[in-house]
Amino acid sequence: MPEYDVLVIGGGAAGLRAAIAAKRAGASVALLSKVHPLRTNSALSPGGINAPLGSDDSVQKFADDIMNAGDGLCNSEAVNALAAEAAREVVWLERVGVPFNRDADGRIDRRALGSGSVERAAYADDRTGHTVLHVLHEQFQRYDIPCFKEWFVTSLIQDAGACTGAVALDHRSGRIESFSAGAVILATGGFIQAYRPCTAAVGTTGDGLALGYDMGVGLADMEMVQFHPTVYNATRTALISEATLSAGARLVNAAGDTVVDAAGLSRAQLAAAVDKAGRNGGGPVSLDLRPVENLTSRFPGAAEVVRLMAGLDITQVPVPVQPVAHRAMGGLDANASGETSVAGLFAVGECAHSGVHGAGRMPGNTLTEAVVFGKRVGEAAAAHAKSAGARSASTDQAARDGGRLAEITSGGSSGDTMGTIHRELGEVMHANLGVTRSDAGLTEAQEKIRTLRERHGKLRVGNKSRIFNYALTSYIELGNMLKLAEAVALAARGRNESRGAHLRSDFPERDDTSWKAHTVVHQQDGAPKLDRKAVSA
Repeated sequence: MPEYDVLVIGGGAAGLRAAIAAKRAGASVALLSKVHPLRTNSALSPGGINAPLGSDDSVQKFADDIMNAGDGLCNSEAVNALAAEAAREVVWLERVGVPFNRDADGRIDRRALGSGSVERAAYADDRTGHTVLHVLHEQFQRYDIPCFKEWFVTSLIQDAGACTGAVALDHRSGRIESFSAGAVILATGGFIQAYRPCTAAVGTTGDGLALGYDMGVGLADMEMVQFHPTVYNATRTALISEATLSAGARLVNAAGDTVVDAAGLSRAQLAAAVDKAGRNGGGPVSLDLRPVENLTSRFPGAAEVVRLMAGLDITQVPVPVQPVAHRAMGGLDANASGETSVAGLFAVGECAHSGVHGAGRMPGNTLTEAVVFGKRVGEAAAAHAKSAGARSASTDQAARDGGRLAEITSGGSSGDTMGTIHRELGEVMHANLGVTRSDAGLTEAQEKIRTLRERHGKLRVGNKSRIFNYALTSYIELGNMLKLAEAVALAARGRNESRGAHLRSDFPERDDTSWKAHTVVHQQDGAPKLDRKAVSA
């Protein structure tokens, strides 16, 4: 059985940064990822990475902007940590190879994103996430950290109340292996593939959230799902950075009239405005990028992606856009060091809820969160592993997981398909848990998701092999998304107010008297139960 001080599950920016930090802290580290790290969702953050680098900026101003975007649900400890440590991490990224754009004085250039009060986002054209991910992967390789690519984690191992490792399926060999660890870090990203359409990479199926949830960790603020307002969508989505709006692009109707002034609006406010404009009879909303100077040199990624996905030339015609599910603010309930309620189990990145985003994530903070909290959580996990001492994980869990996989691949088909259930789930989430919600729609969503879970439970995978059996792992991923969707619907129906990304047509006002609190969903007797938790001062 492989044994490590720290086991990182998830190979995106947060997982890579956590692994590097744990290794530099003196821990033995390994990383498990179901895909190659360079195929993870972190690459899909084009606009930039926030840090208070300018003379017109400060740590306090950055923290204030985060709190404003969070609409009363931010945890101040997490916000202050992000704001205080962001500049150091961006400078580190620059020194290890990220080719950030430069201003006329040769310093790291910055652009405006969303509702930020100053130009704060360092950027590499409009491929910032792609570039940061590649450099982090290079540094990860430099530290010679073992990387188990195309290993799918099937469960976590628990001993005496503590997490002591994980069980994973190796796609290449088909074998199931137990990994022992003094600390486990979940860095598997969010669950936005539960929506159709969405901007997320195909592997963003909530695996880490489901693993922690099954171990007893609460899911906090799951109703807070962010929609990106400038996404081309037809058969495939093409995300265009909101930085184009700060550069002069306009949101227009079919007549070419401006439908909303984006200046100073949060992402949630902008998404709501675009959604409303698209429904008011003025025709589809489009993003007119033609007013942007040096358009294709400043936003080469947008030009290429829209050309490939839509066959459109952004220098010649406006691009039809709509709000599309983008990222989650909710996740596994954790503190600013990534610690969860289970000893030895940490969470970081989009699968974690530290409270740093509150009810609204600032554009540009996704990558900042990944590197700042990746470092913090990696170091905290290394310290925990050292204090916990040697642990040996039982192999019993691997045997149980093997039996479960055998059951999934036994028997005949129910006539249903995973593709059908996933499509119907995505449609339910988009229609009833979209930009605007209501009690009637949320009730309908709960009923449909419950039915979809029952249908999923009757499915079986015909291929009995475990070698590169992606149908088998897709079955587990779909089960994870259905489980998390149930938690999202429960939390959204419970929060009877409008705040940040959660807009209720039947409760249009923010209610600080009753709802200045986090929702937390726990499993109780196999069913989700909604609680609430006070917001940290």
